[in-house]
Order: sequence, then structure tokens, then C-alpha cells
Amino acid sequence: MKLTVKAPESVGFQLAPMLDIVFLLLIFFVVTTKFILNEQDLKVKVPTAPKTTEETSRAIDEIIINAREDNGELIITVDREEFTREKLGAMLERMVRLNPDQPVRIRGDAQMTWQMMADVITTCTKAGISQVSFSKQMPKEGQ
Repeated sequence: MKLTVKAPESVGFQLAPMLDIVFLLLIFFVVTTKFILNEQDLKVKVPTAPKTTEETSRAIDEIIINAREDNGELIITVDREEFTREKLGAMLERMVRLNPDQPVRIRGDAQMTWQMMADVITTCTKAGISQVSFSKQMPKEGQ
């Protein structure tokens, strides 16, 4: 009687699950990078302040307003788009109609005049924004 011996199947490495994980990680990093880039205007240098209170978590739907002064002119950007005060007010009014508790964070340049910062704050309050916060950075060592 002749016996047939089956050769063992070769063990292979499954690439499909590995590719799924890699693509999920890629999507995660692309999405989070987009949020970080939208809020930053690299020309805005926020003022320094020591940590006085516990940091609060930021809202997901928070609007980041970047404000700086350039040759005596107020430059306002939101999501890398430049706005005038009137255009910013109209956009904020639309957002307040959708969400009455719309939070706003103002990233004001440390070198801009107080009057220009007051203009941005006034624009926010006229639009109906009641939750306004400001960005700051921790002082560097030795300051």
C-alpha cells in the first residue's frame, strides 16, 4: 500500500491586517495635523504668562482667531483665511445662530496694541459670542 504524505502548507505573513493598521494611523495623523495647522498663524507670537490656573480642555468646535498688527493695520485670520472686522463679525454671527454657546479662542500677537485687541474682542461680543478665551505661552527658562 502506497502512503501519500502531504507537504505542510507554507506559513505566510498576512499583510492585509498590517496595511489596515498603517492606513488608519496615516489617516489619524493627517486629520490631527490639519487641526493644528489651521489654528497657527506663524507670524503671531502669543504673549507669555506663568501658569496661574489649571489648564482647561479645549472645545472641539472652538474657533481660533489669529490677530496681529502689520504696519498699523489689524490682520485677522481664521483657518488661514484673512478677514476684515466686518467679515469676521458676519461669520461669527452665522456660527452663533448654529450654536449659541460657540466658544472662541483669540491668539493675539504680543506686540499688537491694546486698541486692536479690544477691536477683536468687541467684534466677538457684538456677534453674540460669550465664551472668549486667550492663548498664552509659558515663559522660557531664565525669563
